[in-house]
Amino acid sequence: MTSFRTLAAAVALLAFATGAADALAAEITWKFAHENQEAVPAAKAAHRLAEAVRQKTGGRFEIEVYPAGQLGKEQQLVEQTQIGVVQMTFTPTAPLTNFVPAVQLLDLPFIFPSPAAAYAVLDGPVGNDILHALDARGLHGLGFWESGFKQMTSSVRPIRGPEDLHGVKVRTMQSPLLIAQYKDWGANPVPIAFSETYNALQQGVADAEENPLVSIDAMKFYEVQKYLTLSNHGYIGFVVMANKAAFDKLPADLRTALLDATREARDWERAESKRVNDELLAKMRTKMQVVELSPEGRAKFIEQSRKLHGRIANPETRALLDRVYEVTAKQK
Repeated sequence: MTSFRTLAAAVALLAFATGAADALAAEITWKFAHENQEAVPAAKAAHRLAEAVRQKTGGRFEIEVYPAGQLGKEQQLVEQTQIGVVQMTFTPTAPLTNFVPAVQLLDLPFIFPSPAAAYAVLDGPVGNDILHALDARGLHGLGFWESGFKQMTSSVRPIRGPEDLHGVKVRTMQSPLLIAQYKDWGANPVPIAFSETYNALQQGVADAEENPLVSIDAMKFYEVQKYLTLSNHGYIGFVVMANKAAFDKLPADLRTALLDATREARDWERAESKRVNDELLAKMRTKMQVVELSPEGRAKFIEQSRKLHGRIANPETRALLDRVYEVTAKQK
């Protein structure tokens, strides 16, 4: 009996010690919240980032991931990150326009002719300047991930040129630039939260929408949309950001681990996004009527879009826009 009690006490002591060690291991715990569904590459990248941070720091820095809008919608999550209710989020660039106006340049239609052009801008000095602009708003930009190039879907008719959008109710993000874009193209833009888009399309609140294939698939928009136009007219980059005060308080080695993990997850996510996009295009051809923009249709869209480029450029953003043009011209 004595030896049994001794063994039981030893087991209990070991369990207590292990639990105490685990509790002490995580010196810092952050919440990382976003609105994307778990199936999409960016949502998977968030988990990869969290695991990489845990491994790089020996468990001293833990990041808890809250996907699919569990803690709020995109705008709410940015605000929560500002005040430190959550410490990290990623969101499309469009909702950040109200916080940092220069971000809207990345949402201009036909601004990036290819993924390589987008990466050259986002991973270079232009992208760094945009990320640094977040500091003044209580946020710290860590890097850019992606959802990819946007395509257009419609329940009304195939979209082969701006004339096919006349009078069509198009769901957009909460972005003045995107609203102006579709007005210029003759549509009636309707700002609707991403998570509410399916119901809006189903109920006729909106007739059409724009999204990368990964989002069209994840949200099953093909169930309520008949036509898909492969337009690549806009690029959705995700800004990965942290609460600035929380980031600044991190020890230097933990900051380095977080930045390295963000870049590693970015590279994985971009490769995965391309792989998934290729698969989804084949799937969409079985779900929807797929059309590609003709050179004539694309030229019409680009002509009208360049007017918007010029209209939104103030002296500050004009210089930044010219830098984007300079970089993308070398990547075609």
